[in-house]
Amino acid sequence: MSEATETVAAAPATRELPIEFRATGGEYFRIWIVNLLLSIITLGIYSAWAKVRRLRYFYGNTSLDGASFEYHGRPIAILKGRIIVVGSYLVYVTAARLWPSIWLQLLLLPVVIFGVPWVVVRARRFQMRMTSWRGLRFNFHGRYGGAMGAFVGWTVLAGLTLFILYPMALWKQVTFLATNTAYGSERFKFHTTVGRFYEFCLIALGISFGAGLILALLLGIVGVAALFSGALPAPGSPPAPPDPAAVLGLMAIVMPFYLAFFLLVNAYYRASFLNASIGGVSVGPHRISSRLKFGPLLGIFFTNLLGIVFTLGLFYPWAKVRMLRYQLANTSLIATGDLGQFVADQEAGPGAVGEEAADFFDIDFGL
Repeated sequence: MSEATETVAAAPATRELPIEFRATGGEYFRIWIVNLLLSIITLGIYSAWAKVRRLRYFYGNTSLDGASFEYHGRPIAILKGRIIVVGSYLVYVTAARLWPSIWLQLLLLPVVIFGVPWVVVRARRFQMRMTSWRGLRFNFHGRYGGAMGAFVGWTVLAGLTLFILYPMALWKQVTFLATNTAYGSERFKFHTTVGRFYEFCLIALGISFGAGLILALLLGIVGVAALFSGALPAPGSPPAPPDPAAVLGLMAIVMPFYLAFFLLVNAYYRASFLNASIGGVSVGPHRISSRLKFGPLLGIFFTNLLGIVFTLGLFYPWAKVRMLRYQLANTSLIATGDLGQFVADQEAGPGAVGEEAADFFDIDFGL
């Protein structure tokens, strides 16, 4: 056998492993309605247990290569975070009654600036450490300084440049979250370039601008029609109270177009963002593929909205499951080599749990 043949034979096989999602809207509805009722009866206290029950259902019904994901979060840890959030909100409401708004905003500005990165790091760390696959947990090694730069520094720069640097700020944030995430001791890598973020952000901006022009033109046409029909007072004439029927008629004409444009932009941006973010991640020799298309996503957005509106919110569990099923059906792992061996190597490697466990406050902020 030649050297070239031996090299080809020794190359690890590459295969695409789909993510399977077995949850159903009917099953989730039963979980959701019980969670909702118990959260109302307990004045929100049960919401921590409700979150654990919900995530365990979704994780347990999501599998890769025949093995389901697991969620290990505890309700008490989640309740701690929610008590802090609610307590902070009550302090803000009380302070708003005691001090003028301008002074309160100046006082809260440094709290927000220095607090957001801390919350991001803690929430992400909790989320990853409470997730496992094949008995091996994920981890997050992000530090406060990195979060400060990505989520505060670059956001400020984006604002100062009239959001010209917004795609760069978004790329920095995704890069921070991705490259500090690990499966066992193997850190994720992020390969998507900042140019791709600029591409889909500019296209989304162009779609928004075009939709805005069309909506403005439509408003002008409807306004002129209302003027000639007498629904609006003529220029220079004394103002008259608006005709409720005319106002409702104008809203009935304009709102469907506004809603359609909003869903269009949102579907394109969401599909592009997830493809660029999730599809740019690799772990070890394996990489993730994301192939969402904004057309089907737009259809799901629209039908989910109709279902929720016409059922007064009861369709929400089916809407949630439909959205997750589409996203996961178009996400897969391009595996190079045997995943079983990769997991075994991670279990045997040093630091699979991580020395940072001692620095873990065990608080979930719901991010």
